[in-house]
Amino acid sequence: MDIKYLRVGQIGTNCYIVCDKAGGKCAVIDPGADAQRIIAAVEENGCVPQMILLTHGHYDHIGAVHELLAHFHCKLAVPKMELDFLNNPHRNLQSSVGGGNFEPFRPDILFEDGDTVEVAGLKFHVLHTPGHTPGSCCLLCEDVMFSGDTLFAGSAGRTDFPGGDPAAMRVSMKKLAALSGNFQVLPGHGGFSTLDEERANNPFLAGAADA
Repeated sequence: MDIKYLRVGQIGTNCYIVCDKAGGKCAVIDPGADAQRIIAAVEENGCVPQMILLTHGHYDHIGAVHELLAHFHCKLAVPKMELDFLNNPHRNLQSSVGGGNFEPFRPDILFEDGDTVEVAGLKFHVLHTPGHTPGSCCLLCEDVMFSGDTLFAGSAGRTDFPGGDPAAMRVSMKKLAALSGNFQVLPGHGGFSTLDEERANNPFLAGAADA
């Protein structure tokens, strides 16, 4: 598994290109903005996108989706519990940032907690981790966790936006803390970490397994 990332948009959303070099195919996770930069990075990487996966539906994680779908003719997979949120520009904050006309999303795949999404020779295991938004998910692939805006290095996602839920976030933190083994944590914003590092030092995660 080869992973390339770009920080896109005004608030630096991490977009990930996850490639199976042997098969020449890839998945794109959270293409939030700057579609032409993402397209150029994909083509430079030499892998053909098979699917776009979303960890959640906020505007800064979905802004380049339509352009990528039109360019690559790939599939779109989103959390089932996030679909209504994703398609509401007031709740997903697009309307509040002057994002122009809203074009609805019509996913090919709706995934749920416990599902495995197979794409580009890779298996993404789904963990529903609400709190930041109702349908937020983390995606586990091999030893990597794509944690969206649930878990950050040293922090956790905000719960004061529409659909946020502090109590649900605490449950999600407990769920992540209880996972067996270690994972590389690749979040939706900011720097990277490991799950062991976060268990030890993240105030939102430390001690959550015993709470």
